[in-house]
Amino acid sequence: MTERSALTRARDFLCPAGLAKALIIGLAVRLAIAPWTSYSYDIYPFYSASVDMLAGMGMYGHAVFSYPPGFGFVMYPFMLLLSLFVDPSLFGSLQPEILEMGAFSDLVSPFITAPAFNLALKLPIIIGDVLSASILFLMVREWKGEDAARSAYILWFLNPLVIWIGSVMGQFDMLAVLCTLAAVHLFIHQRYALAGLALGMGALLKIYPAYLGIFFLLYLLAAAGSAWRDRLSSVARLVAGALASTLPAVPLLLTTPEMIDFVFRRAGNDSLGGINPWFLASFIGSLTSPSGVSSGAGNFFQTPMFLMLVGVALVVIASVAMARSDRPPRESIMAGSLLVLIIALMFRSVTNPQHLLWALPFMLLFSFIDKRMRTPMFMLTASGLLFSLTLRTFAVFLYPLAVYTPLVSVEQLNSIVTAYFSGGPLVPALLLALSSMLGVVAMVKAIIMITSLPSGWFRKRLWGAGE
Repeated sequence: MTERSALTRARDFLCPAGLAKALIIGLAVRLAIAPWTSYSYDIYPFYSASVDMLAGMGMYGHAVFSYPPGFGFVMYPFMLLLSLFVDPSLFGSLQPEILEMGAFSDLVSPFITAPAFNLALKLPIIIGDVLSASILFLMVREWKGEDAARSAYILWFLNPLVIWIGSVMGQFDMLAVLCTLAAVHLFIHQRYALAGLALGMGALLKIYPAYLGIFFLLYLLAAAGSAWRDRLSSVARLVAGALASTLPAVPLLLTTPEMIDFVFRRAGNDSLGGINPWFLASFIGSLTSPSGVSSGAGNFFQTPMFLMLVGVALVVIASVAMARSDRPPRESIMAGSLLVLIIALMFRSVTNPQHLLWALPFMLLFSFIDKRMRTPMFMLTASGLLFSLTLRTFAVFLYPLAVYTPLVSVEQLNSIVTAYFSGGPLVPALLLALSSMLGVVAMVKAIIMITSLPSGWFRKRLWGAGE
């Protein structure tokens, strides 16, 4: 009876009542496109880490994989299973006829991964999509009821940007999103050790959950209504959970001292742009550089490091303000999580389409507080899709289809890429700037909705004036 009950609960969690059709449609679309699409420029590090791990060299064997180790842990079992049926030497191949595309954009890689590899890489991401939709359903159901929960599930699981980032591009940000959703759900229910564990697991995938860690810590310390002893106990449980999540990475730290350099290598990048307020720097740079990359100025106050420090300072201010808000705890935690993650996006040196997933599920949650949030949520979705397509054209994502099927040829895709870039940098740069502007406007609108409070509210909440 207990086992049957557990299976029933698992089934109801993965496929809530009334949502079987949405689940089937979403899975069918993902599984249909996953093998035949990829973004070769970004997928190569995952290929390199996969074959290095299978060869016993570890995910950082050739220093190509430059992420925290979390996704390496996740994808290894899938790649090991794939290697039982497909020789790793067949996971991908160099396509010399794509080399000429390097003259138009260095974002087009001639190494194309095989359909079986693409599917194995994207399967854990697709599983993450399902689990994230289920957690959203659970969070909204206990708050707003079944009908609202079904709406949340459908809006997330069938969101085109969610499908695009995971099942076309093969970016694993969704797995970090899953961890942050679980962390917020657990934090709302005051299960602080488990919330810290979820945040730490997310940070092993992508560093950005650390911003939520700052929010959680300050929320516990600044929220009124509890004794300091209880606050410090809650903080200790949160930190202990986060530290426990780092245990899987300890062997890597001991065996590969260079891992920290691999993981934080991107922090030394002086590029500015993407879907954030600094997109104009990218726009100007793209007119003079074929890759569209612009460099930050030598002045420290115009560097990515300075932007990050400003972002952290704003996160601290926002966290204290939300902790002292008059909202119900559930709403203040959801609103604070969204506000903190939007700040993290806006004060990155480069914000790519996959990064928008960090904030999107919390926009969806906030839309059940204020339905007007649906507008910036849809705008941000459109911004990510348009930016992804205008940066490279849709053709570059179809190279696996061209290499491994007769449905389209590499030459046809090359001609599309050539036609797009041969007119000069102005049109692509303008389209990128417009898509970036759409995303920035969406994030600004979201901030205004979250902070649309009476004059002096922040001052009162931060300093207790008038109390």
